[in-house]
Amino acid sequence: MNDGLGRLVSQMKMSRMSLRRGTWTMGTALVLLTASCSQGGTDPESPGGTSGADVPAPGQISSVSEVGWDWESPEGAQATDVHPTPVGAVVELEAGLIGLRGDTGEELWRYPASDDEDVGAEISADGTHAVVRSIADDAEPTAVLLDTTTGAIVQEVIGWDGQSLLVDDERQVRRHFDGDGLLVEVADLVEGQALWGQEEPASCTAGGLSRQVSSIVHPAAIVLVVYCADDVSEGALYSPSQQATHALVALDPGSGEELWRYESTEEDTEGFLPDPEVARFGDVLVARFPGVSDHLLFDIVDGDLVAESPGPVLDVTEETYLARGGQEGDSSYELRGFDGQVLYSVAADPVDAVVALDEGMVRVRMERGPDGDPIDAEVTLWEEGEGTVVETGLVVESASRSEPGRLLRVPGAVLLYPPVAPATGADEIGHIVALQ
Repeated sequence: MNDGLGRLVSQMKMSRMSLRRGTWTMGTALVLLTASCSQGGTDPESPGGTSGADVPAPGQISSVSEVGWDWESPEGAQATDVHPTPVGAVVELEAGLIGLRGDTGEELWRYPASDDEDVGAEISADGTHAVVRSIADDAEPTAVLLDTTTGAIVQEVIGWDGQSLLVDDERQVRRHFDGDGLLVEVADLVEGQALWGQEEPASCTAGGLSRQVSSIVHPAAIVLVVYCADDVSEGALYSPSQQATHALVALDPGSGEELWRYESTEEDTEGFLPDPEVARFGDVLVARFPGVSDHLLFDIVDGDLVAESPGPVLDVTEETYLARGGQEGDSSYELRGFDGQVLYSVAADPVDAVVALDEGMVRVRMERGPDGDPIDAEVTLWEEGEGTVVETGLVVESASRSEPGRLLRVPGAVLLYPPVAPATGADEIGHIVALQ
């Protein structure tokens, strides 16, 4: 490891089908369940919808070879994002949510709001719950907490402001930005009462001024990205001339107490640690510090450094991670164990949208066409090393060159869809395919 790296970990540890275009009818906010699901009341004290036992979780798939099912946005609904859940995915709409089963594409539930309401939604960090807030004309905002497996209303919530991030089904993270950076506060989700909050940014071990530039939320930890130097003004963050310390500081969501930290001090900083250089893959946090060649993989719960990758990390599974080769000009993809051993190496053109599976990897493939740009998947089995194209039927008018398609691993499938891309005029997700 680079000699300039210093690692300080505190003693505190934490225990560890095809669905075609239908009609989207706007109405009073309520859960509409499909015929295959038992329907009940939506009283917060007696939630309706299916019970957890009624929707068994599909298993994770080990490889894909075809399109198993697809989903198209209903008429009148504008899909803006897709999130994984314990049984599949939830599609976020401008006016509500739709829950889909991962292995079949079955629509499990809908939560719509009337078309004269301003609607906001947020999915919890573990994907198990969602909060939906709506404001009708000249009315007080209303919000409910949903179980993302069943769509059942868990309870009404009055304390969500429509912007805070959900830690779980009980707590939210409020982020306060000003000219001095970021401060966080954790509040009760139901009533909105603050449980704890920062009055000043976390400091570095060597002291000096500090500035928090971003945060990552996980059910077990809120990780802050901290910059410490003699000058921490916004303009100085990009200055390569001053010595600076970059730190990851993890706080307990329940108490605000520090759980662990990692620090790196560099004489020539090349600027602060930006958001694109910090990514969360489940329980693993991947970070790239200025001046440090390796990409570092941390257990987000206890702060253990579980691996060091010479190349950019593209995906993380329970036992492996997928990265690009670390040598300059190396276009290979390497599946590595957390001990650093290269299990498989595959040569292929570099793309960022990649998912690692037990038997191979899935990549997005896009070509420019005269009547729209087709977005397909390329599947490469580890043992064979040759890619096979899976034609998906996804075609967009003009695909984004930087991110033509997005891959999302969910129980029972790998979802492929063109994301919202304002630069190309794509303001909604009209079509999702499930690779199986």
